[in-house]
Amino acid sequence: MAYASQQFFLQKREVGLIAPVLCTLRILGEDDIMEAVTFHRRITDEIGDAGFFAEDNTIVESIRGEGAVSGIFAEGRLIALRAVSYVKEYVDDALEDLGLDQSEANNTAVMDFCVTDSAFRGNSIQFFTYLFMENILYPNRYHLHTTVSPKNIFSLTNILKCGFHAMRFKSKYGGHPRFVLYKNLRKPMAVQTRGHKEILLRNYDYHPKVFADGFVGYKVKHKSNGMALLYGKPLVVREEPKAS
Repeated sequence: MAYASQQFFLQKREVGLIAPVLCTLRILGEDDIMEAVTFHRRITDEIGDAGFFAEDNTIVESIRGEGAVSGIFAEGRLIALRAVSYVKEYVDDALEDLGLDQSEANNTAVMDFCVTDSAFRGNSIQFFTYLFMENILYPNRYHLHTTVSPKNIFSLTNILKCGFHAMRFKSKYGGHPRFVLYKNLRKPMAVQTRGHKEILLRNYDYHPKVFADGFVGYKVKHKSNGMALLYGKPLVVREEPKAS
């Protein structure tokens, strides 16, 4: 299925200069695989985080139909990638994380990763590429799952702004601590902010206890002693009694 591309200007940052650059956002196809894999490898090497989980084969699988990959091009080259996966292994893992029944597998998508060239960071690319992909996923896939390292404050902040909520805190991908985040496009979750809790991101032992008490994480906050995740209780909507 073909999807219309979008064009817009982004700010490119160089030493002593910021300049607007015309960019194109579109879904990638088979002809883009080599460039996408090479770009992803370069950016992850620059990041240098052993906990940054993504593999080249997941990009190929997603482009070939077991998901979708969008790319932003500028000045004749790729400058950002956003991947979504429907691969059974990752979907099954998401269902387990979220406590969903196997019957929901075909309605589930794993928001895999978003990487950006350093010269174009600061343009909210993670936010608007997510919205672009959400438009493609819905209404067929509405259970959206992703995981984020508590050390990756930028990504955690952006994903929460996209309407996800942190639901669990657990070790994944060989022992790396991760927040498990969820968004249901059919039944968006409202969270009560009164009586909220604030837990420092670095306090790994406390997060599972707060989740066990029925709270979900909804916002990152800067505190004098570090960055914290704000927790609130999901709002329970009571159904109106049916007329007899």
